[in-house]
Parts: sequence; C-alpha cells; structure tokens
Amino acid sequence: MSFNIVDLVKDQISDQLLGQIGSALGTEGSQTTGAMAGALPGLLSGLVNSAGSASGAGALFDAVQKQDDGLLGNMGNLLGGDQASNIANQGSSMLSSILGSGALGQLAGVVANFAGISRGNSSSLMGMLAPIVIGVIKKKVFDGGMNANSMASMLSDQKDNVAAAMPQGFSDQLQSAGFFDSIAAAPQAAAAPAPAAAPAPAPVHDNAPASSGGGGLMKWLLPLVAVVAIGWFGLNFMNKQSATKAAEEAEAQAQAVAQEAEAAKAEASAAAAEAIKSAQESMPEGVDLTKISDGLEGVFGSTTDALTGITDLESAKNAIPSLEEATSKLGGINDLIARLPDAAKGPLSAVANNGMAAIQPLIEKVTAIPGVGALIEPVVQPMLDMLSGLTG
Repeated sequence: MSFNIVDLVKDQISDQLLGQIGSALGTEGSQTTGAMAGALPGLLSGLVNSAGSASGAGALFDAVQKQDDGLLGNMGNLLGGDQASNIANQGSSMLSSILGSGALGQLAGVVANFAGISRGNSSSLMGMLAPIVIGVIKKKVFDGGMNANSMASMLSDQKDNVAAAMPQGFSDQLQSAGFFDSIAAAPQAAAAPAPAAAPAPAPVHDNAPASSGGGGLMKWLLPLVAVVAIGWFGLNFMNKQSATKAAEEAEAQAQAVAQEAEAAKAEASAAAAEAIKSAQESMPEGVDLTKISDGLEGVFGSTTDALTGITDLESAKNAIPSLEEATSKLGGINDLIARLPDAAKGPLSAVANNGMAAIQPLIEKVTAIPGVGALIEPVVQPMLDMLSGLTG
C-alpha cells in the first residue's frame, strides 16, 4: 500500500504539539508554522539523501533501532514539561551523526532565513523534530521487517512526496547553501560500503532426503555461512578502524583550527594595542585611550563569563543582571567614544571588533537552547547594535 511519509509525520504533530514546540522555542504561532513548513520536508530530504549511501543508510538504521519505542507517543508530555532542551540537544546530536554537523547547520540556516526566526531556534526545532521523524521511520521499518537496504529503498521511493511538500523556492535555497553537497561529503559517506545481507538459509526438515554427496544441504551451506560471517566481521572491523581514524583526524583538525584562531586573536589584540598607543600621542589632555580600551575589554570579559554560564532557562534568568550591567557600561563607553577625535575611533573600533568576534558565537550557542533565545536576545541585542556601530 502506498503512503506519503510527509503526511505520516504531520499526523504525529497535532496543533497542541505544535503549540508546545512554539512555546519551547519562544516563537509566535505563524513563525512556528512557517518554520515547520520548511524544516519538515528539508529534514526528510536530508535523510533521504543520506540514506542514498550505504554508510548513511547504516547510520540512519542504527538511529532507528536505538530510538525508544515509547518516545514518539510521548512527545507532547516531554515538550510540554521541562524536557524540551534535552530532547532538542539529543535530536541535534543524532542528526549530526547522520547528516554531518555542517549539513545540519546549513539546513538550520536556510530554515531560519525562510521563517524569520533565529538560527538557534531553527537548530532547536530540528532537534525536536528528529525523534518524531525517526519514530515514524522506525514504525515503517519494523512493520515491514526492513533492514538498512530496504529502508533506504523505501525512503528513495518517497523523494517525490518530499519534493512536493517543499515550499516554493525552498529546495533552491537548500541547493544554494550547499546542503545536499555537505551531506554527500559527510564523514559517514566516506566509510566503506556496508556488506550485503547474507541470504537466509532455507528451512531444513528432519525428514528431508539426504543428497547423494552424503552431507545434504548443510554440507555446503555451513561453510558458505562461515565465509559470509568472516567477511562481515572483517568489513565491520575495518569500518570501525576507519571511523576511529576519521574521528582522530577531525579532532586534530579542530584543535589546529582552534590554535590558529587563538593565534589570530592574540595578533589582532596586539595590533589593536599598538594602534591605541600610537593614537594616544595625538589625543587631547585627559583622554586616556588605554583606559577606554580596558573598559571595553572588561565589558567583553563579564559578558563572556555570563554567557558561558548559561546552560538552561534558569541559568539564563540568573545571567540577565550581569548582561544588563555590561550593556549599560558599554553604553557609557560608546557615548564617550562618540565624542573622541576620529584618530581614536579606528584603534578602538579594532578592539570592539575583536570583542564582538569573541562573544557572537557564545550568543548563538545560548540562543539555541529552547526558550533561552526569547529571553536573552532582547538583552544582548542593544549590545550587538552598539558594537556594530563601533565596528562599522
């Protein structure tokens, strides 16, 4: 019997559940609905494309097998309670293992632009959708007795349904963002192909006549099964070694990038300090650019400490006074800089630019926590606006 996987997933998302998702994200009804319109077919499209490779199908099938059977029917209670953040984080982690973190980030970015929501809320929405979509796929897989290969074939048959559910122009935006290319280039897709499933042995009856060779069917079947089993374990061992090596290389690359970023940050700070020192010579008496620069650094330091301590909605509420104080201090510094000679504004702009580069990723990270974005963004936005003016 034919079916439409998009409709099956939509059947699991009642109006009440959609409202609970919006409440967890802090988005309005129309924003939540608009985001869902792009997120659902976009996510399904990513899973369908990932399952097109043997390794991608294996990763998806593994996620399907591991998902709790009771999770799909309990999403309303979980998202309506205090588990929304955990669900979103676990779902995002699962999707990263299937699609690759780069592809997931690109999908979240396209959905955010399409629906007019923050990147953090878009990422959280993906995480909340993940167990619903995986739960629907799991039901089809187990009802049909599928393995990874037949599941991949089933999903491939759904391409037209998924494409038809895409809002106009949405697929083009995904293509332009490199979403599909990122899936193809994900680490999982580079793994060795999964071995074909061994054919199930034919049933052997006690009263079946033995062949003229004396051993019957089992005489040649057992060695064949042994060869297939050895080959299967060998390939899996090689796959695990490849995965371990890929993980080690990825970690080494991440460390190298972090070291380069830290070195660049130190170089930029040193250059800014030197520029301030040079500009100080032409300043009127009583204007201490070093003191102003230190004031900016203090604002960035307290902001970083406050943002780093945010892990959930409660810690976000506790961080608001510190963020408001930092914004107030920045406002005073901003007013002072506005009255300085132009020769001072360039060096101080470099300091502001370095600080903004440091806190921007932290803001994006905490606003991705369900419910936190709506609470924090009104507090940090004035700071970002002032910094944009200083760096512009």
